[in-house]
Amino acid sequence: MYIKPYHNDYKNIWNSFIKDSVNGTFLFDRDFMEYHNDRFQDASLMVFKEQELLCCIPANKNEDHFYSHQGLTYGGFVFKKDLSKTQLEKVIHLVINDLKNNYASIEFRWQPYFYDDYQEHIISAMDQLGFQTRKKFDNLHIDLNHKIKTSSKKTAGYRNGKFAGLRLEINHDFKSFWNQILIPQLKARHDASPVHSLEEIELLASRFPDSIKQYTIYKDQELLCGVTFFIKNNIVKSQYASASPDGLKVGALDFLYLEAIQQFKNEGLEYIDLGHVNNPDGTINRGLQRFKEELGGVNTAIYKSEFTINEQ
Repeated sequence: MYIKPYHNDYKNIWNSFIKDSVNGTFLFDRDFMEYHNDRFQDASLMVFKEQELLCCIPANKNEDHFYSHQGLTYGGFVFKKDLSKTQLEKVIHLVINDLKNNYASIEFRWQPYFYDDYQEHIISAMDQLGFQTRKKFDNLHIDLNHKIKTSSKKTAGYRNGKFAGLRLEINHDFKSFWNQILIPQLKARHDASPVHSLEEIELLASRFPDSIKQYTIYKDQELLCGVTFFIKNNIVKSQYASASPDGLKVGALDFLYLEAIQQFKNEGLEYIDLGHVNNPDGTINRGLQRFKEELGGVNTAIYKSEFTINEQ
């Protein structure tokens, strides 16, 4: 086995591998990763055995610090299908030993455990190599393969008339949601801005139209709420969700999620990743937790999000 740093000449090989890998998603496609390459210095790696590509590691670096990946929700090792546990561990040890020789610190961000079957083996190997868990998240998800335990509080709008007249639209009209709902509500409630600017989300959606979709709820001509979904193979992630004050009054987000859950289930998708419910200090946001649990979200385990090792 040997390691090669990623180069633009490998773009097609990289993208083909990601599509066929066991745990890759469109977030690791170079056309997604490189939309913000002016902000991150790429340090991605590829592991080969003879001419066969076994693993890709999306990553960036900042001086002598290695990250996988600061510009993405998560990074880590993306593996070829059907690798044995022994091969997997050999790849991890090869990469980590190489990184230790070249960087003062190494950091990995992981996807939630239910994204693939390799996570348990990867986490075990990282523990053995001396990595320290820096963050743990309580991440909720809905398993679309089983009966969903939705609270009657969430479905009450169908019975009491609150949902009457609400209309779901699915499109790429990010501008209306960003400017009318998302940006002003994030500013008012959290003094924050979306991670992706309007221009960035429109660019990414133009590159991945089947993977990034905007769901919005209207009543007559009034936009009440929206959720931006990222569709990652058989998993759907609610990336952005927000409602106007009028939308909150009528439970427009409840209606949107309930309709979307049924649609995704009918389409044969397996999970909806509702995201974590932790505050910046690690404590649980009980209101957010309750909202997601009432939709049918479950938290079967705390997952280790960030591993760090410091050689200095």
